Amino acid sequence: MCLRRERASKWEQVICPYGESRLENLYDLVKTWKVIPSSADIFEVDTDPSVCVDIGRRTCSCCWWQLNGFPCCHAVCAIKYSGKDLNLYVERYFHVESYRQVYSKPIYPVASLLKGDVVDCGTSILPPLSKKPPGRPKKKRIRSNGEKVREMKCGRCGKMGNHNKLTCKEDLRPGF
Repeated sequence: MCLRRERASKWEQVICPYGESRLENLYDLVKTWKVIPSSADIFEVDTDPSVCVDIGRRTCSCCWWQLNGFPCCHAVCAIKYSGKDLNLYVERYFHVESYRQVYSKPIYPVASLLKGDVVDCGTSILPPLSKKPPGRPKKKRIRSNGEKVREMKCGRCGKMGNHNKLTCKEDLRPGF
């Protein structure tokens, strides 16, 4: 945060550097496009397909300008043709002043919870009561001769045996 604040304090332009470079790239792209004025603020940019740009209402028929707040390539072409300043048609979000306001306030660090004191309130939460699930248990598969029974570790009580979390009947409450 501090680095961004320091970096922004050195900027002298109106638009953030990313926006400036984007405007320059768009202007390089549209240098050869033909603009047909319809009125003082409405222009037709002759591309494939032709696009209508209203710089007074900040709209373009490609809808990019309305969605992003940043002039699309058609709008850049029309604004340059009209001789107006491109910076006036970029939303405040992209201005250096807005960037500086965002990073002007400090963000205070949060202390780690691992380093803090653990408060013991004297009560402990016991595991839930051991209840047999409703319904008839599933029928066990009949094992073939010589098939060894593999011991499993129960995911509930942690003991080795021939039961698992579903068939565990161990009472987990201490002292019972």
